[in-house]
Amino acid sequence: MPHRTLLTLGQIWTPKNQQEFPRKIVDLVKSSIEFQVLNNKLDIKRCAHSLFRKWIKSTQASLTEIDETRVSPTLALAQKLFALRKSAKMSQLALSEALNISRSAVAALETGRTGDLQKYLPKISEIFDVPINFFLDGLSTKPVKRLISSDEDILIDLYRALTPEKKISAQKYMERQKNT
Repeated sequence: MPHRTLLTLGQIWTPKNQQEFPRKIVDLVKSSIEFQVLNNKLDIKRCAHSLFRKWIKSTQASLTEIDETRVSPTLALAQKLFALRKSAKMSQLALSEALNISRSAVAALETGRTGDLQKYLPKISEIFDVPINFFLDGLSTKPVKRLISSDEDILIDLYRALTPEKKISAQKYMERQKNT
């Protein structure tokens, strides 16, 4: 595992040895990770980040899947930026020069390690010739099967009325509130 791999919600890590069960990260708390052992019992356990990383290294586990329903909005934006850059066959250095930031800053944007992506969205949209809403609108092939309450309906209407920049701020605010 590269030492800079970001552990995030929804990741499924599968050990090289097929005798051991994969682990899915279900929650990130300040100093620990809650994970689900994907066996018949579906045990949920908690350990320090460092211990989870040691398990990854000792079992030669690899990231095999990301549960899209658990990906944070910040990470989803970062993944879209990475995919856009790769599809344009552009290096991080070339993008950093176009944005007038360092290459390491682009790497941080693409891994979700910084919350600065929203201030670069207008320029990124221009560089890749995509609308800003590209970063905010998810393309889902799954139908929504939930009934929503009246307060959720109001929140959706309010969210849809926001500018793209305000949508990002709202997503980040909710993400922070969820983790407190």
